[in-house]
Amino acid sequence: MRYTPLIFVGLLLTQPVEAASLRAALDQAWEKSPQAQTLEAKRAESNAQGVAANSLLAGAPVIVLGHRSDQLNNNAGVREWEAGMALPIWLPGQRDARQRQAKAGRVGLEANIRALRLRLAGELREAIWQVRQVEAQAQLDEARAQTAKKLAEDVAKRVRAGELAKTDLNLAQNEWRTAQAAVLQNRNRLLQAQQAYATLTGATVLPDDIAESAQSKPLSDDHPLLEEARQAIEVAQAQVNVISQSRRDNPELELSTRRERGSLNDPYAGNVALSLRLPLSTDARNLPLISAAQTVLTSTQSEYSRTRLTLEYNRQQADQALQAADQLLDLARQRRGAARENLDLIQKSFSLGESDLFTLLRARTAAFEAEQAHNQQEIASALSRARLNQAQGVLP
Repeated sequence: MRYTPLIFVGLLLTQPVEAASLRAALDQAWEKSPQAQTLEAKRAESNAQGVAANSLLAGAPVIVLGHRSDQLNNNAGVREWEAGMALPIWLPGQRDARQRQAKAGRVGLEANIRALRLRLAGELREAIWQVRQVEAQAQLDEARAQTAKKLAEDVAKRVRAGELAKTDLNLAQNEWRTAQAAVLQNRNRLLQAQQAYATLTGATVLPDDIAESAQSKPLSDDHPLLEEARQAIEVAQAQVNVISQSRRDNPELELSTRRERGSLNDPYAGNVALSLRLPLSTDARNLPLISAAQTVLTSTQSEYSRTRLTLEYNRQQADQALQAADQLLDLARQRRGAARENLDLIQKSFSLGESDLFTLLRARTAAFEAEQAHNQQEIASALSRARLNQAQGVLP
């Protein structure tokens, strides 16, 4: 959903306060995530499955009521009343299989929650550094506009004094206009980046400490996404076990009492009956269930292998990207230093009238581009560290 700048500014005024840390920002994003709330709600469902698996009965008891008479025939007084209860009972091994399934479901749900939290952390990291990148560019554009304005004012004075030509003033003023345009354009980009962050977390300002330290290490078996895939196998295997222990519908033990008489003049006689209903096992019932469960199990096993390979590839790629980013940052730092030194020399030369305005503007452009490249690479290096942590499954 897109907001106009005015509407978004209004929204910002009503947003919660800034998060104190990256983890606090993740907690805010978690509270606003519909998927997170859905998983949290599933805890009650998981607990209910555990209660059902621990029940003494395999299902809900059934009340049995019956009445028989000959009132619509010869009405000789035949009467029969029956009341009873049918109790579904567990098949051998079925209850244990259900309990293991409920436990696997609970563990799997926690793995899903942790994996979703990691995915949300990835979105948060990207959103934070996008804002930071645009903020850094905005600061650089503002500084460039200020220095361009001062230069234009200085050139105007020297034109009035006859030291410089009118064309030099036009060049300086165009430099200022270009810098002002960059400031205005970047304000819109900054607003969009802040909007994306606010939509994710509900906060308006970045956390105080967003820089992360990262160290390359082998793929851990505790990686949230790998653990999620592993627990999916456990859940699927538990379902296969339940079906294997449930090859027929649950038997029912029925206890009933009956009062009856044979004619109008006979006294009522009572008896108690105990019966067992035992459904039969058939391939027509079982084969589709077994096949479906085995298909899910095979799919989860394949998904686990694919997830492991993908995570290892992503980890290696993030590690290499961080090394390259640090090397590029070192080069950008050297380039910035040389450009600054060159600009200082040409600035002094211009002040003394030893170089022209065009040379100064070229040096200023080169210095600005070097400063811009350094700032961007500095943020790229920090983002690469965050991405390496993300690839290694490290939560804030």
